[in-house]
Amino acid sequence: MEKRSSLSEDNNPIFQDIARFRAILFDSLLKPHDMTMSQGWVLVHLVRENGLRQSDLADRMDIATVTISKLIDRLEARGYVERRSDPDDRRSNRVYALAPAKEVVKIMTRTIFEVDELATRGIPEADLRTSLRVLRQMKENLRDAISRR
Repeated sequence: MEKRSSLSEDNNPIFQDIARFRAILFDSLLKPHDMTMSQGWVLVHLVRENGLRQSDLADRMDIATVTISKLIDRLEARGYVERRSDPDDRRSNRVYALAPAKEVVKIMTRTIFEVDELATRGIPEADLRTSLRVLRQMKENLRDAISRR
């Protein structure tokens, strides 16, 4: 059996390096807009589907509910979102993107394309399609493994 590894030639985990470099680049490009990648993704989800429950938003972003709550606190303090009681469940809040959030989402969209362009430079389209298919399967495998624990 062939030995498989997620380590690159310098013995650093390649997946973590890619994610870390991508996050660093995202955050540096968003810094002039006083926004982090995580905050921006919250707004992207809400602009796509406004009025999500905090717990549903955390699930979609694959993060803990306490983490989403802190992100929403920061965004709410800056006037991008507001929490409202869920009319169907008083113990739950729904989160709504406000008008300024749409402008940030436009910036996020441009930033996504810019980072993707930088990350995929010199890689043939067929290789990218294969890589994305493989990475999606790996993500699903890991998600399934987590859910079985």
